[in-house]
Amino acid sequence: MSGQLERCEREWHELEGEFQELQETHRIYRQKLEELTSLQTLCSSSISKHRTRLKDLKRTLQRYKRRASVAEAELVQQLDVTIKERQNIFFDMEAYLPKKNGSLLPGST
Repeated sequence: MSGQLERCEREWHELEGEFQELQETHRIYRQKLEELTSLQTLCSSSISKHRTRLKDLKRTLQRYKRRASVAEAELVQQLDVTIKERQNIFFDMEAYLPKKNGSLLPGST
């Protein structure tokens, strides 16, 4: 066998090994991407449900506030402030989640 052909064969075996590594890396990548997508969906869904519940709670508190004592009105006010803070936290969380019809990866904002 000629020297040129032997070099080609060695190169091929080297490439074959690198290709096996690439396939394994890609398999791990796809697995992690599926995990990430699942977590993103879970976070988005949880935020949406939480927002709905907070909105309902806020509406109930506002109706109650009209007939509340001073102490009760103060508690309602504290809860309202906390609800607003929570909404800001959701906004920050969503900055790391994909936008609708998009695929934003964490840290790319």
